[in-house]
Amino acid sequence: MLKGAPPVNKLIGVLAICFSLLLCPSCGTRQDAAHQNEIKENESARQERERCQDQIEARLAELDRQIDALTKKIEDESREDRTKLRWEEYRARTQERMDELNRRREDARRELEKFRNSSQDAWQSMQGEMNVALQNLKVAFDQAAAKFK
Repeated sequence: MLKGAPPVNKLIGVLAICFSLLLCPSCGTRQDAAHQNEIKENESARQERERCQDQIEARLAELDRQIDALTKKIEDESREDRTKLRWEEYRARTQERMDELNRRREDARRELEKFRNSSQDAWQSMQGEMNVALQNLKVAFDQAAAKFK
C-alpha cells in the first residue's frame, strides 16, 4: 500500500454510497420537485409576458389604425379647405399636432421594442414604461382628434 493513499475499503465504501444515491428513487425527489416547480413558474411567467405583449401590440395597432384614419380625414379636409384658407396656414395648424402624435407613436414603438427584447426578469418593470408610452400616445391622439371633429 502506498503511503498517504486512502485505504481501498474506504474508497469502495464511498463509491458504493454514491452509486446507491444514484439508484435510490426517493433521493433527490425534493430537488426534482423544486426544479419542476421552477419550470412551471418560468413557463407561467413566460405565458403572462406573451399575453401582456399581445395586448400591448393590439392596443398599439388600434391606435395606429385610428391615427391613420385621422391623417386621412385631415388630408381630405385639407383638399376642401384649400379654397377657404391658404394651404400653408392650414398645414401649419395641423402639422404641429400631427408631428406630436407621430413622436408619441414612435416613442411607443421604441418602448415596445425594448419590451420585446427585455429579459424574462425585467419585462414586468418595463410593462409600466410601455403603458405610460401608450397612454401618452392615446392622449396625443385624443387631443389631435378633438381639434378636427
